[in-house]
Amino acid sequence: MSKIARDEGLRFEGGARVAPATAARQLDLAEQRRQLVGRLYARASANLDRIEAPEYVRVELLPTGRPVRLISDEPPAQDERHHSQAISSYLTSAARLVEIDASTGTGEVRSMLIDLARGLRAAFADADQAETNERTDTGR
Repeated sequence: MSKIARDEGLRFEGGARVAPATAARQLDLAEQRRQLVGRLYARASANLDRIEAPEYVRVELLPTGRPVRLISDEPPAQDERHHSQAISSYLTSAARLVEIDASTGTGEVRSMLIDLARGLRAAFADADQAETNERTDTGR
Protein backbone atom coordinates (compact mmCIF):
# COMPACT_ATOMS: atom_id res chain seq x y z
CA MET A 1 0.00 0.00 0.00
CA SER A 2 2.85 2.36 0.87
CA LYS A 3 4.44 1.87 -2.57
CA ILE A 4 1.17 2.57 -4.38
CA ALA A 5 0.59 5.69 -2.31
CA ARG A 6 4.16 6.83 -2.95
CA ASP A 7 3.71 6.27 -6.72
CA GLU A 8 0.71 8.59 -6.53
CA GLY A 9 2.64 11.20 -4.56
CA LEU A 10 0.75 10.41 -1.36
CA ARG A 11 2.01 9.36 2.07
CA PHE A 12 0.91 6.17 3.79
CA GLU A 13 2.88 5.43 6.92
CA GLY A 14 0.35 3.49 8.97
CA GLY A 15 1.41 0.07 7.72
CA ALA A 16 4.36 -0.42 10.04
CA ARG A 17 2.43 0.91 13.03
CA VAL A 18 -0.61 -1.33 12.62
CA ALA A 19 1.15 -4.43 11.24
CA PRO A 20 1.51 -6.22 14.62
CA ALA A 21 -2.16 -5.66 15.48
CA THR A 22 -3.23 -6.79 12.01
CA ALA A 23 -1.11 -9.95 12.26
CA ALA A 24 -2.51 -10.75 15.71
CA ARG A 25 -6.08 -10.26 14.45
CA GLN A 26 -5.41 -12.54 11.48
CA LEU A 27 -4.12 -15.25 13.82
CA ASP A 28 -7.20 -14.87 16.02
CA LEU A 29 -9.49 -15.22 13.01
CA ALA A 30 -7.55 -18.23 11.73
CA GLU A 31 -7.94 -19.93 15.12
CA GLN A 32 -11.68 -19.16 15.14
CA ARG A 33 -11.98 -20.68 11.67
CA ARG A 34 -10.14 -23.83 12.82
CA GLN A 35 -12.51 -24.16 15.77
CA LEU A 36 -15.54 -23.63 13.55
CA VAL A 37 -14.32 -26.29 11.13
CA GLY A 38 -14.04 -28.77 14.00
CA ARG A 39 -17.55 -27.92 15.20
CA LEU A 40 -18.99 -28.20 11.69
CA TYR A 41 -17.40 -31.64 11.23
CA ALA A 42 -18.76 -32.69 14.62
CA ARG A 43 -22.29 -31.59 13.63
CA ALA A 44 -22.05 -33.42 10.32
CA SER A 45 -20.79 -36.52 12.11
CA ALA A 46 -23.57 -36.36 14.73
CA ASN A 47 -26.22 -36.14 12.01
CA LEU A 48 -24.68 -39.03 10.13
CA ASP A 49 -24.47 -41.10 13.32
CA ARG A 50 -28.13 -40.43 14.00
CA ILE A 51 -29.38 -41.63 10.62
CA GLU A 52 -27.04 -44.64 10.63
CA ALA A 53 -27.93 -45.75 14.18
CA PRO A 54 -29.59 -49.17 14.60
CA GLU A 55 -32.72 -47.37 15.84
CA TYR A 56 -34.02 -44.02 14.68
CA VAL A 57 -35.90 -42.11 17.38
CA ARG A 58 -38.21 -39.22 16.61
CA VAL A 59 -41.03 -37.38 18.35
CA GLU A 60 -44.31 -36.63 16.64
CA LEU A 61 -47.37 -34.81 17.87
CA LEU A 62 -50.69 -36.61 17.98
CA PRO A 63 -53.79 -34.72 16.80
CA THR A 64 -54.54 -34.10 20.49
CA GLY A 65 -51.24 -32.22 20.79
CA ARG A 66 -49.64 -34.89 22.93
CA PRO A 67 -46.08 -35.84 21.88
CA VAL A 68 -45.33 -39.48 21.17
CA ARG A 69 -41.90 -41.06 20.82
CA LEU A 70 -41.52 -43.27 17.74
CA ILE A 71 -38.70 -45.73 17.15
CA SER A 72 -38.00 -47.24 13.74
CA ASP A 73 -35.19 -49.14 12.03
CA GLU A 74 -34.57 -46.30 9.59
CA PRO A 75 -35.46 -42.63 9.43
CA PRO A 76 -38.42 -41.61 7.29
CA ALA A 77 -37.44 -40.32 3.84
CA GLN A 78 -38.18 -36.71 4.81
CA ASP A 79 -35.93 -36.93 7.89
CA GLU A 80 -33.20 -38.62 5.83
CA ARG A 81 -33.39 -35.77 3.31
CA HIS A 82 -33.21 -33.11 6.04
CA HIS A 83 -30.22 -34.77 7.67
CA SER A 84 -28.50 -35.15 4.29
CA GLN A 85 -29.01 -31.46 3.54
CA ALA A 86 -27.68 -30.48 6.95
CA ILE A 87 -24.63 -32.74 6.55
CA SER A 88 -23.93 -31.31 3.11
CA SER A 89 -24.25 -27.76 4.38
CA TYR A 90 -21.90 -28.40 7.32
CA LEU A 91 -19.27 -30.04 5.11
CA THR A 92 -19.49 -27.34 2.44
CA SER A 93 -19.07 -24.60 5.04
CA ALA A 94 -16.13 -26.42 6.62
CA ALA A 95 -14.45 -26.84 3.23
CA ARG A 96 -14.82 -23.12 2.52
CA LEU A 97 -13.27 -22.21 5.84
CA VAL A 98 -10.37 -24.63 5.32
CA GLU A 99 -9.82 -23.14 1.87
CA ILE A 100 -9.30 -19.69 3.37
CA ASP A 101 -6.29 -20.84 5.36
CA ALA A 102 -5.02 -23.32 2.77
CA SER A 103 -3.85 -20.58 0.43
CA THR A 104 -1.38 -17.94 1.46
CA GLY A 105 -3.74 -15.41 -0.02
CA THR A 106 -0.87 -13.32 -1.37
CA GLY A 107 -2.16 -13.56 -4.92
CA GLU A 108 -5.60 -12.42 -3.86
CA VAL A 109 -4.18 -9.59 -1.74
CA ARG A 110 -1.86 -8.51 -4.53
CA SER A 111 -4.78 -8.54 -6.97
CA MET A 112 -6.88 -6.47 -4.58
CA LEU A 113 -4.08 -3.94 -4.15
CA ILE A 114 -3.56 -3.71 -7.91
CA ASP A 115 -7.29 -3.10 -8.37
CA LEU A 116 -7.17 -0.48 -5.63
CA ALA A 117 -4.22 1.25 -7.28
CA ARG A 118 -6.01 1.26 -10.64
CA GLY A 119 -9.10 2.69 -8.99
CA LEU A 120 -7.09 5.42 -7.28
CA ARG A 121 -5.30 6.29 -10.50
CA ALA A 122 -8.61 6.42 -12.37
CA ALA A 123 -10.15 8.60 -9.66
CA PHE A 124 -7.22 11.00 -9.76
CA ALA A 125 -7.28 11.03 -13.55
CA ASP A 126 -11.02 11.80 -13.50
CA ALA A 127 -10.47 14.57 -10.95
CA ASP A 128 -7.61 16.03 -13.00
CA GLN A 129 -9.71 15.86 -16.16
CA ALA A 130 -12.66 17.52 -14.44
CA GLU A 131 -10.38 20.29 -13.15
CA THR A 132 -8.94 20.79 -16.64
CA ASN A 133 -12.44 20.92 -18.13
CA GLU A 134 -13.54 23.45 -15.49
CA ARG A 135 -10.57 25.68 -16.25
CA THR A 136 -11.31 25.47 -19.95
CA ASP A 137 -14.99 26.23 -19.42
CA THR A 138 -14.37 29.17 -17.08
CA GLY A 139 -11.34 30.46 -18.94
CA ARG A 140 -8.96 30.25 -15.97
